Amino acid sequence: MLEAVVGADRFRLKPGDSVLAPRGIPHAWAFAGGTPGRLLISFAPAGQMEAFFAERDRRLKPGTYSSGDSGAAFLHAYGMELVGPPLVVD
Repeated sequence: MLEAVVGADRFRLKPGDSVLAPRGIPHAWAFAGGTPGRLLISFAPAGQMEAFFAERDRRLKPGTYSSGDSGAAFLHAYGMELVGPPLVVD
């Protein structure tokens, strides 16, 4: 199961569900439940996302996305920023 927040809306998604998170709208997601999950993300248009993921995979340990100010600068270089606290799953 996946918990997602898009703007002011909160969703609890089951396998096969989908949600749209438009560019420029803050969004977050977290896996909910006791088993590993899978997430398919599609970007249209892709913009700099392919370059972002390739560079992230070269720079960071597997399973990490950023750390401290260097992480924020890295995201900013690809047109993204972290906002708000991490998503808490009930």
